[in-house]
Amino acid sequence: MLLVGAVLVVGTYTVLPPLVEGYVARNVQDRLGLAETPEVDLTSEPAPFMLLGEFSDGRVSLPPSVAGNVSPEEVAIDLDPFDVDVTGSVRGGALRTEAPVTGGLRVELSEAEVNRIATSQVSSFPVTGVDLREGSALVGSEVAVLGFPVPVGVEGGVEVQDGALVFVPSRVEAFGTTLPEDLTGQLLEGTSFTYALGEQYGGSVVTGAELLEDRVVLTGELGELPVGGAVDPP
Repeated sequence: MLLVGAVLVVGTYTVLPPLVEGYVARNVQDRLGLAETPEVDLTSEPAPFMLLGEFSDGRVSLPPSVAGNVSPEEVAIDLDPFDVDVTGSVRGGALRTEAPVTGGLRVELSEAEVNRIATSQVSSFPVTGVDLREGSALVGSEVAVLGFPVPVGVEGGVEVQDGALVFVPSRVEAFGTTLPEDLTGQLLEGTSFTYALGEQYGGSVVTGAELLEDRVVLTGELGELPVGGAVDPP
């Protein structure tokens, strides 16, 4: 009996994760209309809870194709904790969960893509380049002083407003020195720019943005994932 029990436990550890990951991958592919099956990695903490069908988190890695008006470097869905009806899933041939599976969208834009976005804007403040830092962005440009072009850098943050990425300037520097506010007030008013992100994967809408070194991370709620029939808790 002990040997049989051990075999069942080992079998569950071996079979259950790829089984559930396969169900999640196929359903995400169908919902988002993907040409290829995404990669799914599920975690159970502590590990023995996997035997009960309890998964603490997981990540769905999507192909980094064009999403809306941006070309992301990495795209993922971070899954919230969920419970699987193991017996019902195996018998029914489809993933059955105790409640709908939900997750958040994470879209990473490279510094090169952010530069493409910024330099594509048509305004009186032409952007020559963007340097992304932890928590801030430095946008390069030129202004005319006594008829001569002077390179300036405008530091600020980014946020998402009504489905658009917005650069919000905070200070101006020239020759490595921050300029006084009385000299930069009008300049700052013309340096903010907005870029419509468009519809993301599965019709989701981006709601937040975070500035990291060399990249911008966009976040949004994907909502419920149709991963099979949800069952009532016992």
